[in-house]
Amino acid sequence: MTNNYNDTYEGIGSGQPLSAEKMTAALNLMEKVANKVETGTLSSGNTSAQYPSAKVVWDSLKEAETRIVQNAAVGFEVTANKVTAAAWAANKDNDVKYPSCAALTELLHSSDLERTANRVDKIMLAEAANDKYPTAKAVYDLLTLFEPLSLTMNEDKFVRLTKSGRDFWIAKHETTQGEFEAVMGYNQSNNKGGDYPVETVSWYEAVQYCLRLTLESGDVSAGVKEQVRGYCVDLGGYAGQQWDNNTSMNFYDAVLKTEAYNNTLASSLPGCYRLPTEEEWEYACRGGTTTAYIWGDSWNATEMSKYGWWSNNSGGTTHAVGQKEANAYGLYDVLGNVWEWCSSQYNNSTNTYSYWDGSKYVNHPSPNRVLRGGAYVIYYSDYFASSYRITNIPHFRYFSYGFRLARTV
Repeated sequence: MTNNYNDTYEGIGSGQPLSAEKMTAALNLMEKVANKVETGTLSSGNTSAQYPSAKVVWDSLKEAETRIVQNAAVGFEVTANKVTAAAWAANKDNDVKYPSCAALTELLHSSDLERTANRVDKIMLAEAANDKYPTAKAVYDLLTLFEPLSLTMNEDKFVRLTKSGRDFWIAKHETTQGEFEAVMGYNQSNNKGGDYPVETVSWYEAVQYCLRLTLESGDVSAGVKEQVRGYCVDLGGYAGQQWDNNTSMNFYDAVLKTEAYNNTLASSLPGCYRLPTEEEWEYACRGGTTTAYIWGDSWNATEMSKYGWWSNNSGGTTHAVGQKEANAYGLYDVLGNVWEWCSSQYNNSTNTYSYWDGSKYVNHPSPNRVLRGGAYVIYYSDYFASSYRITNIPHFRYFSYGFRLARTV
């Protein structure tokens, strides 16, 4: 038998005689038509000797997909539920969908995951941030800070009042020069006297005095002191200097710390000394009255002289605190002697000032602050009305600006 094929099979050359043995070997190398599967779909009955046509493979794959969808309830995943990296954000909260490897990799590199570096073991109120998360102990420790303290208050010097359902302590007298100097180490008052009200003091200095007094108080908890200690400004040899446009020290940092203590910490943590809010100050000044002045609706110079030092009776100087009559709540000098800084911002007004940060000037929006009560140089009657208010920039010092303490219960 002669090989009429052009191809050459192993062991059979072109034009060579074909023996039965070589014919058998050649047939074994050829596909057997009987083993070809041309119709239907593959099943467990098919063997390794069979081979499917392209159509059978396609039909089998489609049939397998149908089975997967039909059996999804018994443990098979549905292809439609697979989430790719591009669709991760839209499906990240879906309990039915499952991510591809690429989606999972993207998640691990995304900002959606909380990282150990973002965990904090202690919550510092003035530095709280949305990209941090606290431990359970940190939350517990923070909550204990707000438990009311058994404050040791000298009721000869403070009155406890309630405004809008919240108690607070307020000093009966304006802060004296002796008290201020004992804590701050300096006194720039124009009219000197240990029991005279401290004046020529800025709002920033008044707040720092409150903070230092808090740290020195034996009835304030260690946890509260830890919260506020980092906001105490060490003025060193620059105490009493102007805070703006001054390269002597990092006054920008001093401004940020002082504002943080006033705005975030002092009014919320028990035991913190602070300036009274404008609302607290007026409530304490009125002593329960609703009239224009603490004595009535009409101006009366005699009444004014009974309660405070003003241009008609001051002789051009401040006077020792507590020499005039107290109001109905037992507070002295709520009218006259010195204007009193409050913690509150004035009508949301803000001006930008330049503060030195150690290497350059930084423009900072400083809220103007409220002053109340009039002063020894004032002769305008309206200035002594219970609701009258003025404002000035927080780093400004003036010979008639002082303050009165409040304390958070």
